[in-house]
Amino acid sequence: MSEEHWSGERVRLWLAQAERLDRQLVPVSRLLFEGAALRAGERVLDVGCGAGPTTRAAAEAVGREGRVAGIDVSAEMLDAARGVPTAAGAAPIDWIKADVATWAPQLEPVHVVISRFGVMFFDDPAAAFANLAAATTPEGRLCAMVWDRRDRSQLFQVPLAVATEVLTALGQPPEVPPVDEAAFSLHDPAHVVPLLEGSGWRDVTHEPLAIQVHLGGGLTPAQASEVALGVGPSRVVMTGIDDDARRQVLDAMAVALADHVDPDGHVVLGASVVRLTARRG
Repeated sequence: MSEEHWSGERVRLWLAQAERLDRQLVPVSRLLFEGAALRAGERVLDVGCGAGPTTRAAAEAVGREGRVAGIDVSAEMLDAARGVPTAAGAAPIDWIKADVATWAPQLEPVHVVISRFGVMFFDDPAAAFANLAAATTPEGRLCAMVWDRRDRSQLFQVPLAVATEVLTALGQPPEVPPVDEAAFSLHDPAHVVPLLEGSGWRDVTHEPLAIQVHLGGGLTPAQASEVALGVGPSRVVMTGIDDDARRQVLDAMAVALADHVDPDGHVVLGASVVRLTARRG
């Protein structure tokens, strides 16, 4: 996906809720770092790093003897990442603005490539994964978290169903994105395994994993409604909707999310993710 897609208002909205989204994705980060098994002193590349939460976590994991780079197509995201200090004892971090599909790696080869939802939007996935292999040491590792098909996650289906139902009733039926494109494009092992193998990787694994997600990191239904409309397919169908329709969707969303709360009254939805791992071929 080009820089134009990750600039301006879209980035501003993302950064405004970045802290909440990072708390929401704690279970995903845990699976990512379990799979990556980072060791002290390793060099790590974080792909699609955004504002850098997983990049900074990697820097802490490998320590001051290691080195970490975060790469992203968005200059605004990287500016935000640079503004957050790293922890004491963490590895130094290099921030790289580039489209991975056209990137010519110039950093010292890394031991591990990681990504939390940063590899699904490549315009040329084969070229991008080949460049990542070229940036990796022999026997180097890849661990990336991607979304399973959209219809396997309450996290997307519940808010999308509410928004679609309300907008249709208002005479504004939305065009719903496909279940297996964009963020969900790497869900299928029949596609992903040969893609990676053809791009210089081997021992590819595709591991679907079920998780429970606290929407917004721990919010009530009313609070979580705004978060639900701010990302994913719900954001797409709500684009350009007038204020009155948006208010009606939010009201209906709060009612629907009230059926998915934990004992503390916070919204929890199920989600299906995929952990991809591989080694440099």
